[in-house]
Amino acid sequence: MKMEMDSRRTDEVTATIRAGLTRIEVLLVFFGMALLISLFWPLILSAREISRHHACQNRLRQLGVALNSYHEMHRVLPPAAVWSTEHLQSLALHKSRRIDLYVKTNWAQALLPHANEMPLASMFDTNRLTAAPENEKARNTRLPLMSCASDAYSTAENPFVFQPDRRNSVSYARGNYAINGGTHCFNDGPGSTAFLTGDHSHLEMSHSPRTFRFWGNGIAGFNVSFSYDDFTNGAASLVALEEVRAGVHAIDPRGVWALGHIGGSVTWAHGVNGDAYGPNSQHPKSDDLLNGTKLHQTLGSEFLKTERIPCVSYIDLNYQAASRSAHNGGVNILMVDGSARFVTDHIDPGLWHVMHSRETPRELLNGNLDETIAASMTTEDGENDDREGQKPSPMDQAAIENSIGMRFVKIPAGTFEMGLADKGNTHELPEESPQHQVSISRAFYLGRHEVTRLQFDQIMGQSQKSSATNDTELPEEADLPMTDITWHEAEEFCRRLSAMEEESSASRSYRLPTEAEWEYACRSGELSRYDFMSARRPNDVSGDAAGINPPLPLSPVGSYPANAFGLYDMRGNAWEWCKDWFDRDYYSRSPGQDPLGPKHGYFKVVRGSSWTFVGEFCKLSYPTMPPWKSSPFVGFRIVCEYRTPKNAPN
Repeated sequence: MKMEMDSRRTDEVTATIRAGLTRIEVLLVFFGMALLISLFWPLILSAREISRHHACQNRLRQLGVALNSYHEMHRVLPPAAVWSTEHLQSLALHKSRRIDLYVKTNWAQALLPHANEMPLASMFDTNRLTAAPENEKARNTRLPLMSCASDAYSTAENPFVFQPDRRNSVSYARGNYAINGGTHCFNDGPGSTAFLTGDHSHLEMSHSPRTFRFWGNGIAGFNVSFSYDDFTNGAASLVALEEVRAGVHAIDPRGVWALGHIGGSVTWAHGVNGDAYGPNSQHPKSDDLLNGTKLHQTLGSEFLKTERIPCVSYIDLNYQAASRSAHNGGVNILMVDGSARFVTDHIDPGLWHVMHSRETPRELLNGNLDETIAASMTTEDGENDDREGQKPSPMDQAAIENSIGMRFVKIPAGTFEMGLADKGNTHELPEESPQHQVSISRAFYLGRHEVTRLQFDQIMGQSQKSSATNDTELPEEADLPMTDITWHEAEEFCRRLSAMEEESSASRSYRLPTEAEWEYACRSGELSRYDFMSARRPNDVSGDAAGINPPLPLSPVGSYPANAFGLYDMRGNAWEWCKDWFDRDYYSRSPGQDPLGPKHGYFKVVRGSSWTFVGEFCKLSYPTMPPWKSSPFVGFRIVCEYRTPKNAPN
């Protein structure tokens, strides 16, 4: 009996020990798993994001297949959107807030039949406005093909809600992909002598018949379609579609797949000539949007900054929208050839701009695009001074005249504050373009006037007429500044003039001025601030034009007084090409003596005054242009140099 009791106790103790060990083991396993999860959770999240990232690119590729199928059927790509002129009295649809009264189908709706989405396509009545009651169910349908899972705001619980008045509202489902409308400046037309818009948008309006067309440098416009034949850029180098973020509030119109408007399903005006430049632009004035003011009032500017989805606080129209992504550090894009890639936020803004332009010369990006993108993120500034071999200019002459009658003024060496803001300019200066001291180490000869039409024709052997107008057509006059020429044509003029026998015999050669030389000459040695005026004063006879309204017409060179160096029209008449490549932050790193500009680039500097370059209210007025484009308001003046003859003794 005793043995049985002892045995029973032993079994109970053993069972108790085993039970206790099991609980300890469970706790140990639990804590071990928790530790492992804490250690590997970032990897789990990373793997999850990688999966979403790949899914995002795959959806872009699917849309690319549908885009190509549409082109095969129609021989053109779909327009960014169809805007109707039937329901509004005004034809200025791009300036109307009533998106419910003119926006019809967009590119995404047009692709539905080509993307195996026939049931959804059949739900749309394409003869009616997208906001029509008949299209309510269709426009509110969540479309996985148009959504990125990484975007926490791209949900059914966060539709875009447009309220045309207090009693009515129109809702739309979110989406994350947009067609490339272009990286041009949103202003239409080339500008004027007061403001230059560089690479700009185009607008056509007509009352009979009622017509509205609006397009930029991208692959689609509003009521405008393009074919592959219209693209000078290679298919592997031209952006077709890209990501956009879903709006962070019901009143935020960004990221709406069935809304054919800027920001909704179209990127627009997010290049070098604007302040929404580059992917995920964090400039506080990037993205000009419908309800922009309300967004700041409702959410607060700090919230938009924290969420990294800024917009202008004083705009209430869809004017410009950058490509944006919820993926960290960049955006996914789809090229016209159907290839998808992730581009980081640090891509060169100039390269980003020309990748979106159907007008970019094919040879510029004809190589490996990935290598070009990687190379663009390294900074190389000018190293080799192409003025080597120049002998000192004849210092005994204050001015010289060449064989075709062009006159040049000696500009003495000196030091100045480059980028000095004008007096009276209360605008915030760009932080990446600080004023800085620059020394011009040697004297040089600069053209007293801008190159005239007559002089250009003498050298180039052809007659070109400027198309610039100021409500009335300019007369054909030989002494008007030569405009409507590319940077390459200005360079060719210098080369041909230098090659003339009379000029070569005199050891003279010609080039465009560097930007530093241009600004130094414009300031004419003055260290004080220029007295800026935004509106032309009564009885003003200075001829100053840049940044001043109303704009002046182009005039014969020398029509207005010269500056202290004896140079005419430095702050007026035509804008002028400079030799330098453009880089938005070059001022922050340029050398203090004879800066030559960046070694590489995609845009060339155009100057017309110091104010509009460094003191603009926003960056839309950056007067830079691709070297292959021209403007009826951009001309040039040149530098004359004396070079040592090849057989001259050392």
